[in-house]
Amino acid sequence: MKRFLFELVSDANGRSDEMAVLSIIGVITFIGLELFTVLVRHQLFDPEHFGMGLGSTIAAGALGMGLSTRFGD
Repeated sequence: MKRFLFELVSDANGRSDEMAVLSIIGVITFIGLELFTVLVRHQLFDPEHFGMGLGSTIAAGALGMGLSTRFGD
């Protein structure tokens, strides 16, 4: 199981892949917030607003990594 999780968040060279980590954390947060909102607070969950925020975060991360690769650290 540990090897499987490591392969999910690493690239072909064995380094951590930030986009994979962001995506996994986003999906886990999405499911957790949905369960909390529906089961605990008895409200409707609005996935569109959460999805726009998560998409913006992933886009900003991709832009930052792209700029870092292009212009160096």
